[in-house]
Amino acid sequence: MTGKRIALLGLLLSALAGTSPSGKLSIEARVAPDRVAPGETATLTVEVGYRGLNLPEVGAPAIAGVQVERGGTAQNLSILNGSVTRTSTTVFRLTPRGEGVIPIPPLVIAVGNDRAQSSPLTLTVSNTAPRAKPPVPGTLPPGATPSGRPEIFVKAVADRSRAYWNQQVTYRLRLYSRVDVLGDVDWKPPSANGFWTESLGPPRQGRVRVNGVEYAVMEWPSALFPTRTGALTVGPARIRCRVARVIQPPDPWSMLAVPDIVPQDVQLDTEPLTITVDPLPANAPPGFGGAVGNFHLAFHVDGLSARAGEPVTARATIAGAGNVPSIRDPEIHARGASREYVVGTSTRLERTNDVLSGERERDMAFVADQPGTLEILPVRFVWFDPEARSYRWQSSEEVMVRVTPDSTGGAATAPLAAGGAAIAASRSTPGPMGTLTLDPPGSSVALFGSSALLLGAGLLAGRARRRRDRDPRWARQRALEPLLTRDLEAAESLAGTGEPAKAAALAEEALLKGAGLRYDVEIGGVARPERERALKARGAGEAEIAELESLFAALHAIAYAPPETRRADAKEAIAAGRRTLERYRKELLT
Repeated sequence: MTGKRIALLGLLLSALAGTSPSGKLSIEARVAPDRVAPGETATLTVEVGYRGLNLPEVGAPAIAGVQVERGGTAQNLSILNGSVTRTSTTVFRLTPRGEGVIPIPPLVIAVGNDRAQSSPLTLTVSNTAPRAKPPVPGTLPPGATPSGRPEIFVKAVADRSRAYWNQQVTYRLRLYSRVDVLGDVDWKPPSANGFWTESLGPPRQGRVRVNGVEYAVMEWPSALFPTRTGALTVGPARIRCRVARVIQPPDPWSMLAVPDIVPQDVQLDTEPLTITVDPLPANAPPGFGGAVGNFHLAFHVDGLSARAGEPVTARATIAGAGNVPSIRDPEIHARGASREYVVGTSTRLERTNDVLSGERERDMAFVADQPGTLEILPVRFVWFDPEARSYRWQSSEEVMVRVTPDSTGGAATAPLAAGGAAIAASRSTPGPMGTLTLDPPGSSVALFGSSALLLGAGLLAGRARRRRDRDPRWARQRALEPLLTRDLEAAESLAGTGEPAKAAALAEEALLKGAGLRYDVEIGGVARPERERALKARGAGEAEIAELESLFAALHAIAYAPPETRRADAKEAIAAGRRTLERYRKELLT
C-alpha cells in the first residue's frame, strides 16, 4: 500500500512539475518580473524538452487583458549514449492593458499520447509596483565604454537617437573580451516594444583596441523600425557565456607550478536606450501607405497585343532601402478587362552594409473576352524620404494593349458539303417527270445537327479547358503533383533502403516547395522568421505555421540522430509530410 502511495505521489509531483507521465515530455513556464506597473512589460519564458525528435511548438498564450508578442525561439539538440533530446526556449513579451491580478493559464503541449502542461502563473499590475530605475548619477551612459581594463564587458549602441516613424535605426549589441570565451554565447535580445525588428545577419567577430587594450569583439546587428511616435525605450539586452579564468599557483617559483584554468559562467546586461521618434510631416500626397526609406518603382507588361480570352500579365516592382516587408502590395488596375486575378506576390530581402533593403513585386493578369483595347492604368507609389525630409512619388505610364479576335475567328459558321453546295434530296419518282426538291433529306438534317452539337461542345470544352489552365490555383495544384508522385516516393524509397539522412533532406525540400505552392509565396532558402512572416501574410494560421516548423525541424534533425533511430524517425516524418501535401492538394482543388 505504501509503495502505491509513493508511486501516486511521484506521478502527481511529476505532473505538477510539467512532465508527462512517461517522463519524455516536459514544459516549464516562468514570468519575470511577476509584478509590474501599468505600461511596463513582463517576460514569459517557456522551456520545452522531449526525449526524441518530435519537439512540439508552443503557441502564443491567450491571456485576457494582455497584449502578447512572440520574442523568439531558440532550439538545442543533444545526443548522449545514443539518446536524443531536443529542447526549445520561447520568449513572449506581455504588456498588460490595465491594473489587477492577471492569471496566466497553464500551457499544454502534446506529442502522440504524451501530454504535459505548465503550472499556472499570475502577473500583478499595480501603480505601487517598482518601476524601472533611472540611471544612477555617475554610472555609464548607454553605449559608453567603461574606463580601466575590464576582462569582459558588453555595450549596446544605436546609430541614431532620433528618427522618423518607420525609419531604420541600426542597433548593435557588442561583447568585448580579453579572456577566452568557451563554447557558444547565449544572448537575449532586448525588449523593443514599439519597434518592428529585423535581423541584419549572423554575429560578426573581430578585434579592436579599447583604452589601449586589445579586445576580441562579437557583434549582433539588427534593424529597428519605430511603429509609434514619442520617446521609445529599447530595453536591456542580456548575454550569458562561459569564460576561462586563469588562476596562478601560490608558489610561482615551483617547477610544478602550472596555472589552473577554471571555467566561470558570466551574465552581462546592457543599459537601455531611448529613441525619440518624430511623426511624419502632415499633408502626405494621395496614395501614401506608410513606406519610409529610399525606393523606386518599375512597371512591366508582358505584351502590347493579345487575343481575346488570353491573359495579359502586368508586374509592378518596388525596390530600395527601408522596411520592405511592411510595404503594401502595389495596386494594378485595368479598364476594359472582363476578369482580373492576382498571379503572385513576392518579397526579397537583402542585409548588406547593415541596411535592410529588397524588392516587393506583384503580378496581375487581365483578360478581355472581346476584341478592342485593354487599358492598363498607371501605377503610383508614394513614400517618405527621411534623408530629404520630404515625400516623393513615382508613377508609371498608361499602357494600351490591342486585343484581337481569338483563334476561332468569332462565331462559328455552319459547315457545307464538299464543293460548297447544299445536299439535294433524291427524286420522289424516277424519270424525267420526277420532282426535285432543294430541301435536304431528313438524314442529312440529323447528320448536320449532330455535327453542329459536337462542334459546339468541343468549342465549349476547349474554352473551359483554356480558362482552367489559366487559373493560378490549378497551375499550382499541377506543380504540386510531382512532389507527391516523384519526390516523396523517392524519399520513402531512400528511407527504406538505409539512407534516412538523404530521404529527410529530399522530403524537407518537397515540403518547402509544397507550402510555397499552397500559399503562393517563395519560402525556399529563407530564414525561419522571414518564412513565418511570409506564410502569415498569405493567410496561414499560427497552428499551421507551428506544425510546418515542427516538421521542418524534425526532418532537419534526422541527419544528427543516432543510427538506430534514424530510419523509424525518417519514415514517420516523411509520412507526416505526405499527409500535409495531400491536404494542400485538396485545398487547391476546392
